[in-house]
Amino acid sequence: MKVSEFESFAHEAPTTDELWNGLVRFARERDVDKVGYHHIPPLGAPDDTVSRVQNSGFPIEWVAFYLAARQAGSLPVTDYARYHGEPVYWGDIETLKELTDEERAHLATLRDAGFIHGLAIPAYGQNGRNGVFALALAPGVERLDPPLLGDLRWACQATHLRFCALVLPDLGPAPALSRREVEVLAWVARGKSNAAIGAILGISAHTVDAHLRRVYAKLGVFDRISAALRGIGFGIITSEA
Repeated sequence: MKVSEFESFAHEAPTTDELWNGLVRFARERDVDKVGYHHIPPLGAPDDTVSRVQNSGFPIEWVAFYLAARQAGSLPVTDYARYHGEPVYWGDIETLKELTDEERAHLATLRDAGFIHGLAIPAYGQNGRNGVFALALAPGVERLDPPLLGDLRWACQATHLRFCALVLPDLGPAPALSRREVEVLAWVARGKSNAAIGAILGISAHTVDAHLRRVYAKLGVFDRISAALRGIGFGIITSEA
């Protein structure tokens, strides 16, 4: 399947299972043996405690191993890929960053299990709803030719965007904030005080506080940081607000 054909397929895939199976077929045509995907909601999203993992080929115990390592903050390859926005080969990470003892132990466990040649590909979606793909290469393949890597990177991004589109409707509607409440919340997310927000919007600090209390009630939170995170997670405001 060509990249353009996969893009059309992904855009119209009716379910996450069909979408995933299509990506796996596409990847295996391009020297990939195993495929994993972790969908990562932003803090404050209604599903921010849900771990959505898709897996094809990796032993099931390694999914649990991955999730435990993420909880412990010991995923050097996938975290580096996410933060730098670039695919990273498993074997390159030791030359890219200084590893902690925990990260070295994590990599050693993977190598001992035979996971030597592969890469992590990050993907980015709306409202900070991001993801990361793990691709184990086929036997005898250590690195991908650049055109194949480009194909896979594009396909992973298309898959992630469609996955987001399929997941979001199941989360229910965002809390309904008034225009003024959204404005106040957006300035809170920028770190402004009530007095500063009042000066910007031409209202009193007392009025800002009243708006903010209504925002807390609608979002189900009790403090400014939680309100800002929930506003971003629900897509009510953007992370640039």
